[in-house]
Amino acid sequence: MDFPELRASTPATSNMTYLNAGWAGPSPDAVVERMREAAARESAGGPAGPEGHAYVREIEASTLAEAATMLRVSPDDVLLTHGTTEGVNIAMGGLAWEPGDTLLTSGLEHPGIKTPSTLLGDRRGVNIHTLDLSPTASADECVTAFRAALTPNVKLVALSHVMYTCGLRIPAKEIVEAAHEAGALVLLDGAQTAGHIALDLTDMGVDFYATSGQKWLGGPGGTGAFYVRPDRRDGLIPQFRAPGLDFTEGFALYSFASLGAPDRAGYGEAVRLHNALGSANVESHNMALATHLREELAKIDGVSFTGPTSGSTATAITTIAVHDWHGGWDAPAFSEALWERHRLVARNVLHPDGVRLCTAAFNDASDVEAAVVAIKALVGTL
Repeated sequence: MDFPELRASTPATSNMTYLNAGWAGPSPDAVVERMREAAARESAGGPAGPEGHAYVREIEASTLAEAATMLRVSPDDVLLTHGTTEGVNIAMGGLAWEPGDTLLTSGLEHPGIKTPSTLLGDRRGVNIHTLDLSPTASADECVTAFRAALTPNVKLVALSHVMYTCGLRIPAKEIVEAAHEAGALVLLDGAQTAGHIALDLTDMGVDFYATSGQKWLGGPGGTGAFYVRPDRRDGLIPQFRAPGLDFTEGFALYSFASLGAPDRAGYGEAVRLHNALGSANVESHNMALATHLREELAKIDGVSFTGPTSGSTATAITTIAVHDWHGGWDAPAFSEALWERHRLVARNVLHPDGVRLCTAAFNDASDVEAAVVAIKALVGTL
């Protein structure tokens, strides 16, 4: 499959301009059909019978293999989850926190990081240090800021690899190295990375990494994968199970609940398609469209960018403000008007306030052109 074929097999692209893969990406036909096939075959084989069990185990193994290929790790170190937030909670909740321990995070985080961090502070007395990180920070500025904040009490650094509000890509490998030098572990929220940018978690050296399947990958909702570096697993305490209490063993002890066969199969197919395209090719495709989009939007008077537009911290997430939202549109109204007047799906975000446009594997230059026309038309009404 190539990019035009992927687009042609994604029905949503035929009747709208869909630039919101950062929230949820439309599934291509192959993913939908794989889910139907899995549901039918599991039912025909008897879900709790020998044939049904064997089929589900087959799906599990193939899906883990695809996810591990995407993340460039061993399948033995990957757990299928219901999404990024589940993986984040497995890591945060599973560490043995002690009085005086600090969790270091940033002020640009999604609630998937913010909420469990706040609860650790409220319920377990963990000190939460929130770093004031600029949405347009350079890679050097990110590393410098985190190095300065890495005190001896920091037990865990918990960050988004790509910030959902502005598209800032942190220099993950360098921050991991800095944290390890200071004796801290690193958890990265990869909700905005899988299917968006190329990943190599082994080279990165990260301790914990959580991803979602329903966003840039175009998989079913409630799916994802969680990676734990093999030498860190013993430091995590399973929160819902323990060895010997039931039939669960190994990495599955950390799972909150199992996924249904159709969801596992659909997620596996979405990752398989991504791997077939090639992670590096997908990133190049996504970034080329984002670069083109930003070049054209920069020509519209009154439009400004609220996140990185070039360099190593830029991604295929483009976030804009219009006339600084003073005396005209606010971000929610602008997003709503993009849909109602132009059938363009975007998202308004906060901190900084803006409209987010994501260029994904199923998008092409016609989507960029449609976005520019729509935004220019709306700005012209102010």
